[in-house]
Amino acid sequence: MKKFIPLAALFISLVFSSACFAEWILVEKNFYGDLYYIDFDRIKIKNKRAVFFWELINYAKPNKYGTLSAKDFKEADCGIPRKTRSLAESYYPQPMAQGSPSVSGSKPQEWQYPQPGSVMETILNKVCALAKKK
Repeated sequence: MKKFIPLAALFISLVFSSACFAEWILVEKNFYGDLYYIDFDRIKIKNKRAVFFWELINYAKPNKYGTLSAKDFKEADCGIPRKTRSLAESYYPQPMAQGSPSVSGSKPQEWQYPQPGSVMETILNKVCALAKKK
């Protein structure tokens, strides 16, 4: 139990850290006009294969939760085949993850495999290329 409390506090501080301290770099725009950003300064690489990163999405229209942006902490597996999964996510009422999150979750999701030409494939290619260089 003593180990759980510091780990939980660290996780919560990472998930709910303010977006204003991040340097979000626009990576892709999808068919619907949603903008996908990555904070390359906070990417963590483990053994050149596992990559942990923050993604921010600005929605062109409010999403299913009625929010305009989402911040997602993801894990990428840069092996073959490449895949990604969400570890924690928060949805915000304003663009660029501003305001208090209206919906949050921290349960790891199932692995997803990107479709060729998708936004996720572009993001995976960028984070995995960075991991390969380090």
